[in-house]
Amino acid sequence: MFKKIIYTVLWVLGMVIVFFGLLLTWIHQDIRKGREAAKEESNPIVYPLKQSDFELYTNWDTFYPRFAKDIEEAKDYVYIHFFSIGSGKASDRYFDLLKRKAREGVDVYYSVDRAGSFKGNRKGFKELEKAGVHVTYSNEPHFPHIWYTIQHRNHRRIAVIDGKVAYTGGMNIAQKYSKPSWHDYQLRMTGEGIQDFEKQFCHDWKHNTGESPPLHHIAKETGATTHYLKTYSSGYEVVDDLIEAFDAAKKDIIIATPYFIPDNERFMKSLKEAKKRGVEITIMWPKHSDGLLLTQAAYPFVKEALKNGMKVYQYEKGVFHGKLVMIDRKYPIIGTVNIDSRSFRLNDEMTLFMDESPFTDVLLKQVDQDLDDSSKITLEYFEKLSTKDKILMKIAKYVHYYL
Repeated sequence: MFKKIIYTVLWVLGMVIVFFGLLLTWIHQDIRKGREAAKEESNPIVYPLKQSDFELYTNWDTFYPRFAKDIEEAKDYVYIHFFSIGSGKASDRYFDLLKRKAREGVDVYYSVDRAGSFKGNRKGFKELEKAGVHVTYSNEPHFPHIWYTIQHRNHRRIAVIDGKVAYTGGMNIAQKYSKPSWHDYQLRMTGEGIQDFEKQFCHDWKHNTGESPPLHHIAKETGATTHYLKTYSSGYEVVDDLIEAFDAAKKDIIIATPYFIPDNERFMKSLKEAKKRGVEITIMWPKHSDGLLLTQAAYPFVKEALKNGMKVYQYEKGVFHGKLVMIDRKYPIIGTVNIDSRSFRLNDEMTLFMDESPFTDVLLKQVDQDLDDSSKITLEYFEKLSTKDKILMKIAKYVHYYL
């Protein structure tokens, strides 16, 4: 009897293992095939050179009051796409503001990513619609590549208010972003570049719904920073553009990122070749991440960077969530792109490529401050890793594609 129970348990366990093995194989193949299919429909967009002015915000207490004030002052329209929306006081306050503006007669269009808003306030979305806010979700899952489309996310951040001001960067709307420990790079833009943000918002909305919000004729006010916007579909061309920037570097490259998981041989090869040319390479990523296994998933790539003479710093003062690459301390590349598998392979992203301007000095000052708030990592760091971290690093090695 006892043997029969043992055999039954082993048989059930074996079936469970086979089931999950087949499930994981299906998921992996579905995502691979889905990405191949997405390549045919990939449509990265490069907008023309523009001139705008920028302000940098690094925390909720400075960003949100300015953002809310701009929405409060809107007379005609508010277009917003954020990757994610959470529940809690921060989201409730934001929802109340959008509902109030819609009731005042302002055209409010609000888009969120389906997966990114999974933990959001569903009741809040329905209340928005009742108040007259137009609401849609980006990238609905669908067949034939259901698992790929679940993973495929619109990671962009776009806010356009009356054609007078626009926002992008790392911030979303959720309680965690309002914590003092959250540190980000969020941009407020005025100037002629706003029209490209609006065009992209309308392009994405039409892709999701089949209809576009009104596209306004925005006054072409110029600013001090020459730049262009590029938007990416399913991560295509993100790595190509970063490699092109690395290859052009003459003095130094600074990479500030929440996640350093560049699972791309060409990306790492380009950095190594730049180092061999004498280019100084500095990488900053946070000690405390906002996601499971993301810190441990970075370890193999950090070790590879250190072994090839690159400098690596770990931000200590909270969760760092900014996304910036700086070439030769002159040319910022800033937007929503993370240095990870999702941004490289799965997400819809956006990035501003800037020429040298007074705003470059603002970014450099902030990066230098953030590096001062970081600890320098050496190879000895990995000799002191706990057993737990070593185990998690091995697990992360096999799943970081999906993190």
